[in-house]
Amino acid sequence: MIKDKIHKAIVRVVGEIPEGHEIERIKGGKWGDFSSNIGFLLKKKGDFTLIKKLTEELSKDNDFSLVKLERGYLNFCFSREYLLLGLKCAADENFGRGDWGKGKKLLLEFVSANPTGPLSVVQARAGALGQALANIFTFSGFEVTTEYYINDAGTQIELLVKSLEERIKELKGEKGEMPPGGYRGEYLKEIAQEILNKGVKDKRQYITERILQMQKEALSAFEIHFDSWVKESSIRPKIEGIIKVLQKKNLVYEKDGALFFTATRFGDTEDRVLITKDGRPTYFATDLAYHQDKFQRGFSVLVNIWGPDHHGYIPRMKAGIKALGYPPEQLVIIIAQQVSLLGENKVLKMSKREGRIITLDEVRKEIGTDTLKFYLLMRKSSQGMQFDLEEAKKETKDNPVYYVQYAHARLNSILKFGEEKGFSNQAYLKNPPLHLLGDKEREVIMDILYFPDVVKMAAETFEPHILTYYLIELAESFHNFYEKERVVSEDKELTKARLFLSWVLKKVLKKGLNLLGISAKEKM
Repeated sequence: MIKDKIHKAIVRVVGEIPEGHEIERIKGGKWGDFSSNIGFLLKKKGDFTLIKKLTEELSKDNDFSLVKLERGYLNFCFSREYLLLGLKCAADENFGRGDWGKGKKLLLEFVSANPTGPLSVVQARAGALGQALANIFTFSGFEVTTEYYINDAGTQIELLVKSLEERIKELKGEKGEMPPGGYRGEYLKEIAQEILNKGVKDKRQYITERILQMQKEALSAFEIHFDSWVKESSIRPKIEGIIKVLQKKNLVYEKDGALFFTATRFGDTEDRVLITKDGRPTYFATDLAYHQDKFQRGFSVLVNIWGPDHHGYIPRMKAGIKALGYPPEQLVIIIAQQVSLLGENKVLKMSKREGRIITLDEVRKEIGTDTLKFYLLMRKSSQGMQFDLEEAKKETKDNPVYYVQYAHARLNSILKFGEEKGFSNQAYLKNPPLHLLGDKEREVIMDILYFPDVVKMAAETFEPHILTYYLIELAESFHNFYEKERVVSEDKELTKARLFLSWVLKKVLKKGLNLLGISAKEKM
C-alpha cells in the first residue's frame, strides 16, 4: 500500500511519529502524488534539524522522484520505476486484498426492519451500506456473516395485528375502527383479503410471515443477501439468563414494580428498565440477550447498522455489553441517516402507518438496482441524503454510476478492438513494454495503485462512500486520458503497453464496483 510505503519511510528516519500524522492523496500532480503533515508536526515540536534530515534522507530513496517540504507539508512524487513495478503487481488477482481482518469473525446485522410493512427506500440505504461493508470486510480478510434480526414480537406487532383485524371487519362489511397509530397501508387490505379467502386461523403468524416474505423478495431483487435470519421470539427465552447474570453482579434493582439495570454505572445517562411493572421484557432486555447470543456464537466483532431514531440507544447498549463482561469496543454501531427523494421538484413524504410508503421495489424498478445502490452509497452514513429520481435516470456523465460503468464498458470495447487488430491477451500480458508509458499515463497508474489504500480506509472507517468517490475519480482519470490519447495506434509496442494498462484498469474498476455490490457493465 502506498500510504504504508510513505509511513514506513518516515518512521525509518524520525522513529516515533507524533500524534495526528496524516497522509493525503494529491490530485493533479502540481505538488506531488501524496502529502504528509509530518513537517508541520515536527515544526510544532521544534525539531527543525529532523525536518531537514527527513527531506535529505528520503530524497535518496529510489522509489521517490521528488521529496519536498512545502509550508510544513512533506510532498512525495513517486518514481516512474516504482509506478511501473506497481502496475505489474496490480495485474495480480489478489491486488487490493488485505489480511488485517484475518482470524476475526465478524457479524454484520443490518436492515432488520419490523415485519409490519414493505421495505422503504430509507431501509434500502441500510441494505446497500450493509452489503457493501460485508464485501469490503471479506476482501479485507474477515470471516463475515450477515444477519437479519426479525422483530416478530412486541408492541409494533400487536398494533399490526389489531390494524389487520379492523381491515378484516371492513371487508366483511362491518364497521372497523383503526387503533391509534395503526397501520393503514393498502398492503394490509390485500393481506386481510388473503386471510379471508384462505380461512386462516392464526392471523398473527400469517401476517408476520407474509410481510417477511415480501421483505425477503424485495431484498433479493435488490441483490442484498443474508446468511442468517434470527427471530426475536427465539431470543426472548434467553432474557432470563441475562437477568440472572446481572443479578449475580448486583447490577439490577426493583423500583415501582419494574426491574432496572444500573446503566449509569457504565456511562449511560440513566438506569434502564429491563422488565416493566406488568412483567413485559423491554426491547433493551431482548437486545442484550441477542447480543450476548452473538458473542456466544464466537463472533469477536459485532457491527450493527441502525436507523437515525436509534442514536440515543447506543450508550445503553454499550453499557449493557460491558456489564455482561464483553469489551464494548467490539460492538460497532453505525447510524444510517434518512433518505429524501425528490420527484416533480418536491420532496416526497413517507409514512408507513399512514400508508404513504415509497417502497424499495418502486424506486428500484424506476431507476434500477445499480443506480439506486450507487446513489445510496455516495454519502457518509451519518449524513442525511437527498437525490432526484429524474436525475438518477439520466444516462449522461452527470450521472455518477453511469459515468463509472461507462468507463468499464469503454475499456472492454478498447480491449476487444485491440484483439480485432491482432493484439490478443497474450500479446500484451506477457512482458508488456511498460517502459514506454510516461507522463500521459501517469495519473491513471497512480490512481490504480491507490486502490488497496482506499479499500482499507473504507473498511477501517466503515464508510463505503470512500470507495464510491474513488471509482468516480478513477473513471475520470481514464476518460481524460482516452479523450487525448489513442490506446490502439500504429505504434505496436506502445499499443501493447497501453492495452496492458487498460486491462489492469478494467480489473480494478470491476473489483471496486463488485465490492459495492454494483455490476460492471461489459457493454452500454
